[in-house]
Amino acid sequence: MSYITVGNALGCTINSHRRGWDGSICLNAETWNCSAKQQFRADYCQQGDPRCYHIHVFEEANPYCLIDDLGIGWLLDPYPDALNDQILLFWGKRFQEPRGINEIASRPKDYVFGAYRVKKVYPQKINEFKTLWKIEPYPDGWVRFQQPYVLTVYYKSIIGGVYLKEVNRVAVENMFEKAAEQASSPNPNWYSEKDAERFAYFHDNLSDWFEISRETAQNVQNKIISKSQTRTIAASAPSTPNTATRSPFDDLKNLDVKKAQNTLTALTRPKNPELLPPTFPLVEKDSIKDKIKNAYGQDILDSITTVSLTKNILILTGNPGVGKSTLAIDLTDDSERKLIVSVGSTWRGREDLLGYVNPISNEFEPTEFTKFLCKAEAAWRKNDRRTYLVIFEEFNLSQPEYWFADILVRSQYPDDQEKLRTLDLGGKGIRGMSGNTSKVFITPAVRFVATINNDHTTLSLSPRVLDRASIVELSFEARNILKRVRLDLEEPQIMAIEELDALLKYKGAMFSLRAAESLKRCIEFLNQLDLNNTWDALDIVLMQQVLTKVRLMVGDPSNDSLMQGLEDWSESYGKHLRKCASLINSWSEALKDGRDIIQA
Repeated sequence: MSYITVGNALGCTINSHRRGWDGSICLNAETWNCSAKQQFRADYCQQGDPRCYHIHVFEEANPYCLIDDLGIGWLLDPYPDALNDQILLFWGKRFQEPRGINEIASRPKDYVFGAYRVKKVYPQKINEFKTLWKIEPYPDGWVRFQQPYVLTVYYKSIIGGVYLKEVNRVAVENMFEKAAEQASSPNPNWYSEKDAERFAYFHDNLSDWFEISRETAQNVQNKIISKSQTRTIAASAPSTPNTATRSPFDDLKNLDVKKAQNTLTALTRPKNPELLPPTFPLVEKDSIKDKIKNAYGQDILDSITTVSLTKNILILTGNPGVGKSTLAIDLTDDSERKLIVSVGSTWRGREDLLGYVNPISNEFEPTEFTKFLCKAEAAWRKNDRRTYLVIFEEFNLSQPEYWFADILVRSQYPDDQEKLRTLDLGGKGIRGMSGNTSKVFITPAVRFVATINNDHTTLSLSPRVLDRASIVELSFEARNILKRVRLDLEEPQIMAIEELDALLKYKGAMFSLRAAESLKRCIEFLNQLDLNNTWDALDIVLMQQVLTKVRLMVGDPSNDSLMQGLEDWSESYGKHLRKCASLINSWSEALKDGRDIIQA
């Protein structure tokens, strides 16, 4: 179930219109880049056809915004009142005359253009296949920023939905505070006096409106939960009417004695046996399911449990420190039925994984992996149908086809094809194993979980492997990472981490679970480390474990917007994070001198 986080603001992108969004068609639309497709600008805007979704967003008489069903229908179809009373920000890319948005700079920053306090959203059905959603603000609940007050904003995507983003409430309030300071300057230069009045009113009431938005969103969410519970109860209730007066033996009346056994079997047999839970699940206990759900969310849990039905190999991917290995290890708490295999970068054949035939004794010298397969087979012969889990760490450090091909092929055969699932290792027997065979049966109960990283030290997985595996990408919001390690920080400290995280995510320099653990340890030992406060600990951890991952190359156009964002971040938090601010300043000087930034 996708829904917005109660208490946050929302935001979305709009086109960058000239002339203050006054409702008029853009002049020379073909040459003005507002972020709409050029064909659209040529076919409609240039011809004076006002079907642009965003041209009336800040119209004086009757402001409204149109959003395509593809971007917002996922939320409003099931929950039509979801946006009522919510604070909605509008942002877009920086633009200037005469061309609009500069496409040369990659990943330009987002700038806030204005905001709504949403009154109501109405569906407008265009035809059988297309619906638009019209968002209207309260008459006194909208504001348009003057263009010089372009303000950066940190946002995150809503899991399960597109287009709409979530923005931290404190970040929005801080943004309005900064805008208020700029508005008090001698020459604020608003579009009109009404804009200044609307801003002052919006700013004064923002805190109260946030409380109303929280209450409204919570009421909608409670209705959703209530409906979900009602459906669950209805689904689990007996389908026969008058159950109070019905005898539990009514179905056995008038049975043909000769067919009694078959009838009793039919009564107790599940109607859809193919829908029973998988025999060899990756997640065996509800406590582990709850742990995964709390850490990564219901979507990740659903994805992992689905693999139990669809594939024999689960591949976990994500940024370093996101918890891939921890999750894989936590899938089962039985150490006897779990093996961790560290893949080596030099692996080039199956002997690296399985072992080799000793040329002197003609016995097969097994690895721990092969011994584990033998243990799983022995359990299978004793009718033990529990899952046996193999975890491959750094699965793509070497090309899996070199060393995993035999297992990859054999494990894909049907569960009842024992001969096809049996691997011939060679030699007269397996050293240390009972029996005179050098074959091992890869039982259906053996499941494989692999962790991979995507950087210059690893290799891409081939279609052959990807077709036989399911990939689940793990990601952590910085705030959730802190919750997971039970670390309580002040809101400005959390925002400093979140905003730096948002700036550096394209560089792969994320605030990781390991960084959070380090921060927690530093805070616990402030006195021993001779640190004054939590800010000092955060300063060191961000410098050592986040900023050190950054690489910046001279001439890369994306560095311009990134460095501007980092300098803005330093201006906001440099008073408390002095080491980080100093390092970022040194980067700026190095790039100006033509030197690349490579930390290690």
